[in-house]
Amino acid sequence: MIQPQQAALRLEQVFTRIALEQMAGLPLLNPALRVEALGFQHYQDGLLGVLITPWMMSLILLPAEEEDWTSRELGDKEPRGFPAGRYKFLLNEVEDLGRYLAHSLYSPMHEFRSQGQARAAAEDFLRGLMTPKTPDQNNAVDEELLGRIMRNEELPEGSVQAVQPETSDQGRRGEQMISRRDLLRGRVRPASEH
Repeated sequence: MIQPQQAALRLEQVFTRIALEQMAGLPLLNPALRVEALGFQHYQDGLLGVLITPWMMSLILLPAEEEDWTSRELGDKEPRGFPAGRYKFLLNEVEDLGRYLAHSLYSPMHEFRSQGQARAAAEDFLRGLMTPKTPDQNNAVDEELLGRIMRNEELPEGSVQAVQPETSDQGRRGEQMISRRDLLRGRVRPASEH
């Protein structure tokens, strides 16, 4: 059985080679960052952790050694459950690594000023991923409905409920921007309210 540390080292080697041979010189790279795999652990039927690169950060699920994902179609989306909720993964394949599932966390990586800052974000995400939601956090985003709204498609009658605006601190809240990523993840409260 492959150990988490071995899997992390292998990921780092493969993606460092990709950074040097295929990504070098591209403007989307953040020069303050390097390839790092962290937090890898056994989870369900594989190894789970976060991969940081100068161009993206992703939650990675590697298959267990006895698992054969070659019959699956590359690019297939597969939802996976975690204590914090469900996340959609994309099936990818990289030479010298094989097939793996990836859920994008950040891309590009320009908002990170240092490797330490990116590492802290990855560790924070992993902690949150393994923390069960409390009842008030179970207001899951209906991804299908959100997709229809973003594509300006017609919505079924009664699919969207009216939301009354909050009256207290309305002016101050408007000044704090909410990123699209946080909106899609259901994090609609400013950081000061968390």
